[in-house]
Amino acid sequence: MKGNNSSVIVFILSLTLLIFVSIEQGYFDNMLNNSEEINEDELELFDTSDAVHPLGEDCLDGHDGMAMHFHPYLTIIVDDEEIPIPSNTGIDTTICPSAMHVTHTHDDSGKLHVEHTEVVDVPLEVFFDVWGVHFDETGIFDYRDGDIEMKVDGEISNDYQNHLLEDAQQIIITYTSHE
Repeated sequence: MKGNNSSVIVFILSLTLLIFVSIEQGYFDNMLNNSEEINEDELELFDTSDAVHPLGEDCLDGHDGMAMHFHPYLTIIVDDEEIPIPSNTGIDTTICPSAMHVTHTHDDSGKLHVEHTEVVDVPLEVFFDVWGVHFDETGIFDYRDGDIEMKVDGEISNDYQNHLLEDAQQIIITYTSHE
């Protein structure tokens, strides 16, 4: 009987220690605090620019030796107001100091420069990652409560961030807030 008592005591002490450590580590917080409501204003919006596409990390030292160099055009309209695309987006950044990204601008005309030392498919997402702003089917920038539409050369496209860039494309992204 004495052996059984020792086993029970060891079991109870082990269980108590496990529960204590679990509480200290916060494993039961959700169960204990389930009466708290989630404040929607405190939730962070998902931002596609947080996860940079691998091509968004490629840096180019100049325009020499490019296997591809072409120019699509991007227009962004939010609630009937055209949003300018900043000049020198993707030039001399933290990721590419004193260099250019695969997608970049030289002026604020909406003309994107897409360049690489080899021929690769470059999705629109790469430019938005380099710019550091959100864009996908859920919205653009911090706008998520309305309707978003993307047209490429006048045709509606549902490819959004996955759209592959090509020379002379006219890409128009229109966002309309719900009122």
